[in-house]
Amino acid sequence: MTARTARQSLVHVASWVGGAGLLSLVALALLILRNPSVPVMLIGLAVVATIGLLLLRNPLAALLLAAFVLLLPPGDLRVEGIYMLASNGTVVAALGIWLVRALSGNETVKWNPTCLLLALYIAWGLVTLLWAPDLVEGRRKLIAWTFSFILLFLICNEVRSLPAVDRFMRMLSLMGWLMILCGIYTALFTDFVFGTRLKSFNMNENTLGVMLIMALPGVIWPVMRSDGPRRRSMLILAITYMLCAVALIALSGSRGGAISVGLLLLMLLFFRPARKWAVGGVALILCLFLFAPFLFDTLIQRAVEGDGGELGGRSVLWEASLLFMRDHLLTGAGIGNGPFRLHPYIASLTSEVNHRTDLPSHQPFLEVGVDTGLVGLIIYVCMIGSAIRSFVRSRSRWLLSPSCPDGYYLTVIGATAAYGSTWLKAGGLENHASLIVILALLLIPSLVQEADDRSAQEGGPWLSKRRHDRG
Repeated sequence: MTARTARQSLVHVASWVGGAGLLSLVALALLILRNPSVPVMLIGLAVVATIGLLLLRNPLAALLLAAFVLLLPPGDLRVEGIYMLASNGTVVAALGIWLVRALSGNETVKWNPTCLLLALYIAWGLVTLLWAPDLVEGRRKLIAWTFSFILLFLICNEVRSLPAVDRFMRMLSLMGWLMILCGIYTALFTDFVFGTRLKSFNMNENTLGVMLIMALPGVIWPVMRSDGPRRRSMLILAITYMLCAVALIALSGSRGGAISVGLLLLMLLFFRPARKWAVGGVALILCLFLFAPFLFDTLIQRAVEGDGGELGGRSVLWEASLLFMRDHLLTGAGIGNGPFRLHPYIASLTSEVNHRTDLPSHQPFLEVGVDTGLVGLIIYVCMIGSAIRSFVRSRSRWLLSPSCPDGYYLTVIGATAAYGSTWLKAGGLENHASLIVILALLLIPSLVQEADDRSAQEGGPWLSKRRHDRG
């Protein structure tokens, strides 16, 4: 038995023993509490443990499950009292499974500037707790940022080959279709009245458009990766998705979502390989206007009446945020404390929302600046910039690869621009899982290219030359 095999066996045995001990302690604690729901919780614990054992040899499946759970938008899709435990548990399980494989020598830790900058932002957020008035909110926000970091770190370490990208895109597509089905169900089988804003499963009306746009690359990806009859069937599914997405965004009355769709189609028109998607999208919108104009009644009404003002009522929040940052430029309010410290500034500009003491800046950069000051804002901007820089730098190399699907860059550029147009005036999305997905889509080309280069180096000069000749 080699030293590596012995170490792997020791790590696996230690993992089994440690996991069994932890489960026993949790079960014992539940029994001591004597809560009426203990039997149900014990059954859930047994189910989670069984799933964990099944996923132990498949860390990517554990990661995708965690990402899917984290992506579920606030609303009735999150079962109250269970979602927090499920989301935190799946993320911790995905990290634990990856760590077991890393300790056994099956995985190596890989870093990139985006992950490092995100870790640096969390470290600075921890420092801002020194002057944060509400430590509970600060800890809550830090935990949310930490889970976002774990998700991005695991994606960067596990989604490093085209088969892994296939599975990642499949998860995105599944999330997109779930949003479509929820929207259709709400529109057809509930008491929804056409002419009012569609609120699918009690989620924010603007969130629906954000999720549909974020999932678009996952829906288009199979079209890029297939040919023949399968490509035609995938193309039909993608067109159906776009048709439903446009209709649901129109019914939601989200002006930001409508702008995002228009921007996406406009950008794709300038790129010849993706022009067919833009033309198809425009044709779909025209058909909806001609044969189902009632779908756009809410959107047109909100645009004409200027509901909430030109910026949807955000101008006051943005002005108050800038005033606050002027007074607390370097330090900010302390991570998680921005909304509470911002309230007096909002009250000095308007009395309409005096009953609300939890209003955020409704703009990701301003939310970060109010929370963590100029230092945190610089780190945050650099984090996003590093992902964009990686995407731009990897283009010339990944496009030379024979396995690179045609149209990936154009699709991601369009989806990122469309997402950004809504994200820039959204609240609570500065560290949402959807942003982590966008960052991952920007980083994937460099991740795959790095893995290919490493494989070529391990295969020796002959394999490296062969790969170069194929490129």
